[in-house]
Amino acid sequence: MQQFELDYAALVSKVLSTGEVRTTRNGETKSLFAETLTIPMNGDSTFPILQGRKMFIKGILGELAAMLRKPTKLADFEKWGCNYWSKWAKPDGSINVDYGNAWHADDQIIKLKESLHENPTDRRMIISGWRPNLVDDLDLPCCHLLYQFYVRDGQYVDMIWYQRSVDMMIGLPSDIVFAAAWLSAICNEFGYMTGNITMFV
Repeated sequence: MQQFELDYAALVSKVLSTGEVRTTRNGETKSLFAETLTIPMNGDSTFPILQGRKMFIKGILGELAAMLRKPTKLADFEKWGCNYWSKWAKPDGSINVDYGNAWHADDQIIKLKESLHENPTDRRMIISGWRPNLVDDLDLPCCHLLYQFYVRDGQYVDMIWYQRSVDMMIGLPSDIVFAAAWLSAICNEFGYMTGNITMFV
């Protein structure tokens, strides 16, 4: 078992034992604020998939594939094997999300790639999925909404992942795989090794 999984289990335990009980749109929850989880990938072949529960990797990778292509309809997710977005789609199959779409707005993805290629010490390698003027019109505002990349020692790329809200038991294990796959894809494209993912939740 990888260390991140032990850390994840400790975080779940902390939420259950000390979380503040709150009534939300999804029912009663236990809530903690400003917790972190670090997933060290270290440029090796280790990939962070929880062993303590069943994971649906195809759907997670399909979600990433759809988001990188600016999804506008449910079929954009289902095409890649991600079958859990129907809850937020409209009856005609359209879906309005900033996941992916905001990433491409203002050429954020292009600017990130330019920096990784031409200016790897850039301190502005940030992708933001939060567009306040659109939040009220979205079918689901972004839960994970900010990603910062940092080239360390000229060879590793570290990622900070900021999440405003997360389901610890269902969402976070999938988000870990999502983040690791996205970081791996970026590193592979530019010849870097995967570094650490630090998740703020």
